[in-house]
Amino acid sequence: MNDIKAHICPTCGGQLSVNIERQMYECPFCGGSFDYEYFREENVLDIAGQALKNKEFSSADRAYDFMLDKEADNFEALRGKALVSMNITKTEDLRYLDLYSKINHESVSKEICRGIESSQPQDREYFTVMKDVVDAGHEYVDEKEQIETPRAERNRLLERIQEYVRDRDIIGVYSPARVRPKKAVIRTFICYLFFCLIVFLGYKYATRNPYSKAEDLSQYETNETSDTSGILNYYPYNSNINFNDFSSWYTNQQKYEAALAREEQRKIDYDAWEESHHYTVFNLIIVLCISTVIFALIVLMLFLCSRSLDSEISKIEEKVNEQEDKIKSHEKRIDELKDRVSQGCKWLIDYEK
Repeated sequence: MNDIKAHICPTCGGQLSVNIERQMYECPFCGGSFDYEYFREENVLDIAGQALKNKEFSSADRAYDFMLDKEADNFEALRGKALVSMNITKTEDLRYLDLYSKINHESVSKEICRGIESSQPQDREYFTVMKDVVDAGHEYVDEKEQIETPRAERNRLLERIQEYVRDRDIIGVYSPARVRPKKAVIRTFICYLFFCLIVFLGYKYATRNPYSKAEDLSQYETNETSDTSGILNYYPYNSNINFNDFSSWYTNQQKYEAALAREEQRKIDYDAWEESHHYTVFNLIIVLCISTVIFALIVLMLFLCSRSLDSEISKIEEKVNEQEDKIKSHEKRIDELKDRVSQGCKWLIDYEK
């Protein structure tokens, strides 16, 4: 693409300057002056527009500067300079909100303000709206960054709530989020009855007589001569038989006698243990009362712990609501800015038509 020819003095070769009041190019070295027609470029705006379309922003910028040196209030040149400062090729690109995180807002605002100050009165509103669009886009980027802080805080608080809820559900004595008070009382009473049953069985086991089980002497009996009638029939005329002697009835007389002695000793130990351990119903009632107090203390402790967790959850939920309000405020502002950008772009596009 042909570029704009430089403003060089044809006499001495020095760089010419522009005298806006006289509408002339002047040479500060040899004092020569030349009118605008001497350096006229018929297709400056066309060249600049084509360079802008091809995203050759440096060439477009020089072309627009060339035009503005001769015509400071040229609308197309001022508009082009504003677009070049944002590295976009057309006004429609202002609709894309991602653009505003990539541009230098300060330099872009400076270029648009130049358009407001230098443009003709009928064109100043255009650049004013363009600046409002760019400002709205810049605020949109700020709001998007600011909304991340309450969102992160909200997510952190929600994680804490979940941890407290898990701890409260593990306790399970009283959970207003899941169990009504009536059901909680019924469940606690059922647990109490089961607790009492365990205590009763434990009491019975602890107070049982260790000598209550008798030894089985029948294991020493024999099946060969256990029937007395058979003995009588077998020895009807034997008068020497001693019917009080049953030693032949047992497989091992010595083992039997030892077992019989142990059984006699067991009875003696049983009676002695009963005399030294006087357990009554009153003792059982005392044990149950003590167990009931212990159970009640455990339930109370769990209840208070659950209520404490509920209180913490309520406090955190209040903080979550505060963060939610902040998020909604930012979201509302973001929607307003998006609408402001959209409406402004629509107005700019309509104006260009």
